[in-house]
Amino acid sequence: MALLEHPVEARFDRADWQPSELRRVLIRLADGELVQVGTAPNRESAMTLARSVIAEIRQPSGEWPLINDRLLRPDAIVSVDVLRT
Repeated sequence: MALLEHPVEARFDRADWQPSELRRVLIRLADGELVQVGTAPNRESAMTLARSVIAEIRQPSGEWPLINDRLLRPDAIVSVDVLRT
């Protein structure tokens, strides 16, 4: 029997699947809009990225933070979210 003829259950055992650790780092604006900052392979890397964004918001270099070619007004930012994808 060819591989394509096997039922899906025979090829994949869901018990062996691991949940994805991939995370997205997003900025939530006051109007509810979400702006993606980036992705990270795991929670620790995502938290590092989120903390660097927070540091820029807290201690700006004199300009609004530039996120994905967009200057965001710091007081429009409600939160920095780390979400599992």
